[in-house]
Parts: sequence; C-alpha cells; structure tokens
Amino acid sequence: MKKKVLSLTGILFMVLMASLLWAGQVVTEEQRLWAQNALAQEKALGVAAGSNTVAVLYFHNKSGKSRLNPLQKGLAFMLMTDLSRLEQIQLLERVKLQALFEELDLGVSGLVDAETAPRVGKLAGARYLVGGDILASDLADLGIRSDLLDVPDESLLGQPLREGALSELLDLEKQILFEIIALLEVELSAQQKHELEKPLTANIKALFNLFYAIDSTDRGQYYRAQAYYQKALRQDPELRPAQEGLDELQSLNLVGSTNRSKEMLKSLEEKTSQTDSVVDDDTKRRSKDPGDLGLGQIRVNW
Repeated sequence: MKKKVLSLTGILFMVLMASLLWAGQVVTEEQRLWAQNALAQEKALGVAAGSNTVAVLYFHNKSGKSRLNPLQKGLAFMLMTDLSRLEQIQLLERVKLQALFEELDLGVSGLVDAETAPRVGKLAGARYLVGGDILASDLADLGIRSDLLDVPDESLLGQPLREGALSELLDLEKQILFEIIALLEVELSAQQKHELEKPLTANIKALFNLFYAIDSTDRGQYYRAQAYYQKALRQDPELRPAQEGLDELQSLNLVGSTNRSKEMLKSLEEKTSQTDSVVDDDTKRRSKDPGDLGLGQIRVNW
C-alpha cells in the first residue's frame, strides 16, 4: 500500500511540474493588457515583504561576441524552466515579462539596465529579480555571472559566478541555479533536487535553435520560429519545449503546413547556421580526438 501511495505522489508531482513548466512563448493580447494595467497602476503597486515571487530578467552579453547573443534570453529561459519546478516560489511567466519590456519600450531584446531593474521588479510584482551578465574572453572561456536582487530593499543578495567552456553550458547553468536557490533559502527535497539536475538536452545545437525560436517568436517572425523549433526537434526529438513551442504556434493559427514554412526550414537547413559555427568553434578547441563528445554534445554531470 505504501508503494502505491508513493507512486501516486510521484505521478501527481510530475503532473504538477508539467503544468508549471509551460505557459507559452507567444505574447498574446492578455499579457499585453496585463502589462498595460501594471504601468497604469504603477504608483499604487507594492511588493509584500513576505512575497516569494521571482522574476528572471534577460542576461546582458558583455563578452563582445555577438554569437553569444542567443544566451541572453536562453540562460533566462533555462533558469525559468528550472525555477518553475519549485512550488516554494511563484515564478513570473516569461511572456508577461516580455509584454512588460515591450510596454516599457525596451525593444524585443528586453535588456534591463541596473537602474531600471527595481522598477521592473515592482511593476512585475516580484520580490526577487534574477539577472546577470555573460562574460567571455573566447568561446572556451565562458563566464556567467548572475545577480539576485531584493526588490523592496533594492539590495543585492548575491552574485553567483561560474566559468567554463560553451560545451559546459548546462553544467554552468545548474551551478548558478543551485546557488540562486540557496540564496533564496529554499530547501529542496531529494526528488526536487533530482528533477532539477536533469538537463533540457544533451545537444547544444538543438538548445541554441530553441533560443533562436523563442527570440523569433518575440519578433513576430512565426514561420522562422517554426523552422527553428523544427530544426531543434530534428537534432533532439525529446526537446520538449521545442515541441510545445511548435504546438503553440499551430494552435494559435500563427503558422500552418504551407510552402512558406517548408521553404523557411529548407533555408535554415541548407545554410551553415550561427548555431553550428558557435558549437563547431568550441568543439574544435576542446576536442583532442574524433570521438570526443561529437558535435553538438554537451558534457553534463548528473
């Protein structure tokens, strides 16, 4: 009987996690209205001292390497995906933040400077803000520095910093994640820790194409987003956010099975993508024999 109860608990936990992980990537009229209302009521807004709401801002690429730009939203997406698994905090949906960025005229990039961050946190109703910078001297020396801001006090609670190669991206993100969780003083169960240690994918090319798809969606380039989602799924059929993103575009009738979408996918497949060049450069630097990892494989410890 005990085993059955544990099994049922595990199933309920996974169902709950599935509902938390996906809130869509397309900014709809509902999110735009939410952002407009937040701005209209800005003077009356406040964050309760005991609130556990967390918002994750996009990271700033300060490496001087434009090829790492996809990580600006990509790192934020990875952290959001992981933090959404924690019932101890309330995570603000990415699409709501994106709608707020657009209402604040921050552009599609949604990059928030240090002076603007507390205001964004207040508008979002967040007690804590997570953001940070991408630093690199080259692709084999990637640095990720994250900031955790207490919005009401406008105080910095910590700045986790991790360094490594691009091929170690998932490990670096997980290390940053667990430091943020510790700073938030969230106690993890063994099951939560196990779930959080699982990577989104072992294929860095698929991961970058997912990031390109999300950014294309924000730009209203839905057929391009569809093509990037499809390419990501060809590289890793188990990359769930890519399938969910594709399903969302189709369910909202933003794309269809047309020649246009097929042509866009063909175009992306025929060209040497930015993703391939980023990964291949890093792989060439790190590979000492033909069997080392293989193109697009990330070293993940879990």
